[in-house]
Amino acid sequence: MIKLISCLSLLMTISLPVAAFECYQASPTAEALEDEYQNNDNSFSISGDEKELQFLKDLKGKWQGTGEEISCKGTESHPEKISKTMNVEADVIENGIVLFRAKLEKNFPAEGISRSDDIGLINTDSLYSLSVNGRNVEANQREFASNGANAGVRYLEYMIRIQAPSDNNINIEWDMFTNGVYVFTQKLNLTR
Repeated sequence: MIKLISCLSLLMTISLPVAAFECYQASPTAEALEDEYQNNDNSFSISGDEKELQFLKDLKGKWQGTGEEISCKGTESHPEKISKTMNVEADVIENGIVLFRAKLEKNFPAEGISRSDDIGLINTDSLYSLSVNGRNVEANQREFASNGANAGVRYLEYMIRIQAPSDNNINIEWDMFTNGVYVFTQKLNLTR
């Protein structure tokens, strides 16, 4: 088990890019690790009780704000990037193995629809890299997920960034890769 304290002085193995990804672009992690990309033996564990991560527990409670979802549709040869803005109400709750968990109520005004969502970011059971700088966290989380009964599995990678400049502001962004290619981003800007 690698403790967070010893990891804080290390830079992330795979640096998380800030730039937007193109639809179906290969994950930088997948490109760097090649055949080792889906080797789950390389994950490391933390308890989640490390002093450097305590500010995440202070974020529990009710939040509201705005956000954006970016998703990829279409084929690899004809991809379409779809961006939707939303208003968000969030309830950040504590969870043992997931360091940032929230129940979201999303309202998409342009589409006239609402949707509920439950997010779990920085899962200590599937963590591959973690960098903490004050109240800023970057993490890489990778895991196998079921497509449903008798429908196989897919490999998910999340590049996560959480910035909490104060106990009353959170900026959250995560990019999702399925089977090594970019398919989705969600950004949330929340206040109490």
